[in-house]
Amino acid sequence: MTTILDRSARASMPVSGGIRNLVLALTLLVLSAAVPGTTADAKTPGSTYCFLDTCHRVRSIAETSSMVGRTETLMTSFYDDCRRDRYNPCGLTSSGEAFRSDKPDNAASPIYPDGTTLLIFNPVSKRAAVVRINNAGPYWGNRKLDVSRAAAEKLGFKGSGVAKLQVKVLRAPSKTDATYKRNRKYEPVRGYVGKFASLEAAAGGLASVAALAAVTNAILAPVTRQTKLAALATLDLTQPRLTGVPGPKPTMVVANPTQKPVLAGGGQKSAAATIQKRGKLKTASRQ
Repeated sequence: MTTILDRSARASMPVSGGIRNLVLALTLLVLSAAVPGTTADAKTPGSTYCFLDTCHRVRSIAETSSMVGRTETLMTSFYDDCRRDRYNPCGLTSSGEAFRSDKPDNAASPIYPDGTTLLIFNPVSKRAAVVRINNAGPYWGNRKLDVSRAAAEKLGFKGSGVAKLQVKVLRAPSKTDATYKRNRKYEPVRGYVGKFASLEAAAGGLASVAALAAVTNAILAPVTRQTKLAALATLDLTQPRLTGVPGPKPTMVVANPTQKPVLAGGGQKSAAATIQKRGKLKTASRQ
């Protein structure tokens, strides 16, 4: 079991001036000054971490993968950067990425490995956001999610400080994503996505947007040799093809100037015989 002093333990620290809170605040400040940011082994999938009397186990990547599509309700708080909150050290997060308090697309969690993508929904405000876990904590009470200040503002609980959010795992991280890398930059996620009737409605909206984006990207994709080969691969080359050789032209047969032209071909002899027979009948009648 590894013990860490995490920056987000302060999330609900009462400002009462008690000895316990004073010692905690001073300890955090000393540690943050001595060790700016978090260390490379600050958050490992499958490991358990404790702060004071609170312990949490980080889910393994396999466990997180099994959670994709499932919904759970988590007590959630928010945290800010050190310029607004003195209990939060300035530095990198447990993933190695810089904390962005002004962006509604990142969050901390003691149970999800870094790099996990979540859809979070506030059932009170009906607002939803997509965030990526990039930090450890909070280690205070029963809180298991700590979103950025901007995310709390967008989801409508910055004033209260805490909320019960419905959470759905959209994507589990790879081993590389879950491993600390100094000054890393994860691929951006959507952040705030709007108001929905439910978490499932928000998930459905995201799926529709993703499908539309895939179609649009396919249409707007540049024509390259690879795309041409891919298009040719879809053709059915077993179907008959045009040879480009012109076929025979039909000829015209005029049996009588007063008659309409007759196309040569099948029935040519029978048409000429009929005309010849009619001519003989006219000659016989005159005699």
